[in-house]
Amino acid sequence: MIKIKLFTLIFLISLLWSSCIVYHPMMADIPLISKKNELRIDGGVSLVPAANATVSYGLTKAIAIQGFGDISDKNNYYVQAAAGYFRQISQHQVIEFYSGYGYGHGLADTDATSGRLFGHYQLYFGQANFGRIADEKSNLEIGLGFKAGFLKSVFTDQNFYKWTSENGPFITYHDKSLLLEPQGFIRFGGKKIRFNLKIGRTFIHKYTHKDKALPLIPVNVGVGVNYKL
Repeated sequence: MIKIKLFTLIFLISLLWSSCIVYHPMMADIPLISKKNELRIDGGVSLVPAANATVSYGLTKAIAIQGFGDISDKNNYYVQAAAGYFRQISQHQVIEFYSGYGYGHGLADTDATSGRLFGHYQLYFGQANFGRIADEKSNLEIGLGFKAGFLKSVFTDQNFYKWTSENGPFITYHDKSLLLEPQGFIRFGGKKIRFNLKIGRTFIHKYTHKDKALPLIPVNVGVGVNYKL
């Protein structure tokens, strides 16, 4: 009963936060590809609230590709594509290294000034993944991922940080930032279809306009279904 109340409280807080954020930790799948032609399809929801989907594929014996998309309220969305190297280092352990590009749109409202912040951002990133994959003894999979990237954002401040005017002109901020995003997951179920739980954390360090912090949710939790072929 306590767990249900706690989850409900977190969900209600996330609904309040979602109206005033332009970015949240992305629940992209950590696929742990182990062989050529292996396909992973992952879909789920997160507490932001948002819906997401990931497709990962072993293109060769060592190269994998991945696509990911996330959509939440107020037309906020993010998509990314990545390619990288994978290697099975033991019977049930895999490492992966990806590099990729992401593009997103964000809109946040604030009641304090009846304003909004809106615009788009681009992310150039690298990511390292490590974890345990299923074997003959167990279908349990667990792992960690760490994403680091260069974030370029262009957001228009329509009375968001402070009141300026009724109809403008409004200031547009061109920012450059460092993004760090660790994530952990656990998958359990059958040989092909597994349920998963993910948790992620986002750190953004701005190099420009440091007094204008990007509104974000620092922690996100997601659940979903993962299909392996």
